[in-house]
Amino acid sequence: MIEHDEFTEAIRGIVARLGGDAARVRAVRLEPSSDAAARGTYAATGGVLTLGGTDVVAAASALARYLQLNGRRITWETPRLEPVFETWPDAPDTAIRTPFTVRYYLNVVTHGYSTAYWDWPRWERELDWMVLHGITHPLILTAYEVVLEETLRRSGTPSAQARAWVGSAAHTPWMSMGGMHDFGGPLPARWAERRVDLGRRILGRARELGMTPVLPLTGGHVPAALAGPGAPQIEWQGWRTAMLEPSSAAYADLVRTFLEVQREYLGDPGPHPVIAVDPYIESLPPSGDERTLAAAGRGIHCGIAAVHPGATWLLQGWPFHYHRNFWTPARVSAYLSDVPHERLLLIDLWGEHAPMWRDGMHGRRWLWSAIHNFGGRFALFGDLEGLARDVAELRAQRPERLKGIGLAPEAIENNTVFYELATDLVWDAPDTACWLDAFAAQRYGVGDERARQVWRLLVATLYGPGRTRSIPSPVFARPWSATAPFSAQRLAGEALPAEPTRMSANVDAENDPAVRNDLPRVAQAARLLLEMTDAAADSAALERDLVDLTGHLIAQRTREQIRGILEASRRRDAAAIRAHADRLRAALLDLDALAATRPESRVSTWIDAARGWADDPEEAAAMERDARSLVSVWGHQTSGLHDYSGRHWSGLVRDLYLPRWEAWAHWLAQAAERESDPDIAVLRERIVAIEEQWRDATGSDDRSDASPAVVAAAVLDRLGY
Repeated sequence: MIEHDEFTEAIRGIVARLGGDAARVRAVRLEPSSDAAARGTYAATGGVLTLGGTDVVAAASALARYLQLNGRRITWETPRLEPVFETWPDAPDTAIRTPFTVRYYLNVVTHGYSTAYWDWPRWERELDWMVLHGITHPLILTAYEVVLEETLRRSGTPSAQARAWVGSAAHTPWMSMGGMHDFGGPLPARWAERRVDLGRRILGRARELGMTPVLPLTGGHVPAALAGPGAPQIEWQGWRTAMLEPSSAAYADLVRTFLEVQREYLGDPGPHPVIAVDPYIESLPPSGDERTLAAAGRGIHCGIAAVHPGATWLLQGWPFHYHRNFWTPARVSAYLSDVPHERLLLIDLWGEHAPMWRDGMHGRRWLWSAIHNFGGRFALFGDLEGLARDVAELRAQRPERLKGIGLAPEAIENNTVFYELATDLVWDAPDTACWLDAFAAQRYGVGDERARQVWRLLVATLYGPGRTRSIPSPVFARPWSATAPFSAQRLAGEALPAEPTRMSANVDAENDPAVRNDLPRVAQAARLLLEMTDAAADSAALERDLVDLTGHLIAQRTREQIRGILEASRRRDAAAIRAHADRLRAALLDLDALAATRPESRVSTWIDAARGWADDPEEAAAMERDARSLVSVWGHQTSGLHDYSGRHWSGLVRDLYLPRWEAWAHWLAQAAERESDPDIAVLRERIVAIEEQWRDATGSDDRSDASPAVVAAAVLDRLGY
């Protein structure tokens, strides 16, 4: 073992930011060993904590294990040690190790649904979360749009056109993958300056902490004028985007310019960068000819290698699942055929639900990953036993060419238990029941049997076997006809049929009766949390769970009123329609009031973060509109993505979802009074008007000083639990 100044400085920096006594922490760098991809150690005696690791990430992971041993767990809700230890508790010399070399984190679209408006303090907390949770390869999209805009300018696109092309900050991830362009914006005048500064800080800190940031690259999607006449196009959700042939000299020039601008703005990525590029993520390639696909794959690799000879191309396997009817084994093989094996890393993105790896991952080096969340929309779910089983199988079988595992959620800061278990499984294979008992105590800071009982109830219901898909919230289902909207929506993420048509993606198809039957046990868990309110040391985590569980109960019970409205409509009973609508209104106002008690479930928190990047009222208004778009209509009214990012947020429930449901009920009641069939065009015109009015609004009076426990208790009483 050797001491290392930079290593020690990095570890002590983490400890200090957590609020711990960094001066009494000793850090030692361990020599690599042949029996593990990484290993860490911890021990404490006489008030001195010694942390060791083959790298900073391993040592920080050992720190996380030490904290867990002492009843503490750093999570999104609990990012600091509060209260701090007066002295480091004694602990025996303990080692952890992992067989997974790469531990990947984040999805391209997480940078829209979650991190779009984060500032440096929030990113700093997340980087510490990453290193404590064993992450080695985080995907960092920050300032991509700045690099691309400058690349387009240097390639001959007029400044105004380049600026319009990149569009909205919230929608940058989809623009980056060729899904859309010229939507939203313009970005603030100082956006480029501020985002480049933020990007440099993020990348610098990630590297200080021993991580290898994954950097994005354009797939050649450009304005039509730059692509030239006759250029191929791809389509996604109504947007058509021109692209340079990846095999062309024009694409090679664009890649060179992009990577040079990226290095100029964000710093040298080193000799072995990992570069993420997905030219056809959810779009079909312009040609299915195998020779053309082979030339495209070769062109992307050669474009990267010309600038960074030691780079690895990180490719999401998502298209091969999502458009499986197009991406036959022969076409995938052709596409990858001229990319050297050591220069490509393929991600099995949705491994917990639709694994590709059992079919061999096309003979390539690969990562197993869990997506878990789609769109950031509210849902409490996750198959914890299945997650433990999947990772244990990978650990035991060591499938051919497996290089690591990862988490690629479309949004974070939800279902904390899933992400905590997933990252713990990197280092060992605990019994899930025992792990949950310990997690309950760590989460609420109390060794209370009621805490353990909460999670025993939840692992038998919301987080039980088979729960790899979200439980839909009826609250943000979009009323669009005289039928229930629940079952008409497609399952987000599932493979598209051979002849895809644009389908609404606003809510998953309705779940099985177990969801309804589980509600009493979910309510029991919420009641147990209420009983613990005064005893729990970590009130933030307890309140977050209480609000989420109670919100789930409210939402699922609204199905009764929605179905009641439909049944009354079939009888043409206007009075009954209005009675059910009144009860639905009361339930949604309860949900809004509950959400208002916590900052993370207020739409004003999202809006204020977006407006915080502006320097004048006009810029602030543009930023707010784009932020509102993403969590409501999403894009254009014709895009078919309404409420894909639906949330249980105060201000959103009260001012968008409730007016839509009220308009729907009123429409049905009027038809019942006339004893005629309702005019669907009238409804749709009204729903669109409500959505556009909300999208164009400014500010949200949605804050509450009420106690989450008091509001939740009253709601549970009204629900009869």
